Amino acid sequence: MSHSGITISQKCIEAVGKMKGKIVQDSKRFVLLKIVGDEVDVTYESKPTDTFEDMIKMMNDPDCEKKHEPCFAVVDVDLRATSGAYNTQPVFISWIPDDCSIKQKMTYASTKEALKAKLDIRAQVHCSDSAELCLDFVLEKLKDVGKHHPDAKSLHH
Repeated sequence: MSHSGITISQKCIEAVGKMKGKIVQDSKRFVLLKIVGDEVDVTYESKPTDTFEDMIKMMNDPDCEKKHEPCFAVVDVDLRATSGAYNTQPVFISWIPDDCSIKQKMTYASTKEALKAKLDIRAQVHCSDSAELCLDFVLEKLKDVGKHHPDAKSLHH
């Protein structure tokens, strides 16, 4: 349980676990998570054909009346090692827009670390502005993650 009193659903843990476990027939690139009531739950599990751009649109659809609703995502990002091999790493993205309510900001911020720890994900990117919710921003922020991995050279998508 987080400091906010929000719990993490078993479905959330299982969905991210499957994604991290690379079960081929159930290949997912991302999982979207949201606080529903007093629990973090899965709002969408990607299909193998879904892209990073599809995920961004689902998180911040300009045509949706709830476009500035905060949420979390766990997404696979490919990290290139100095050997030239690619290593897929799950990345935790928190989307807490500047213009959401103070209560939402506080609830999501106080839930974020507990959720990230429970899902056992080290790499994290926080986005609070629509301009930040893009692949280039995520890759730029993840360059720092590469510095913590001795074999990491650059990021690739």
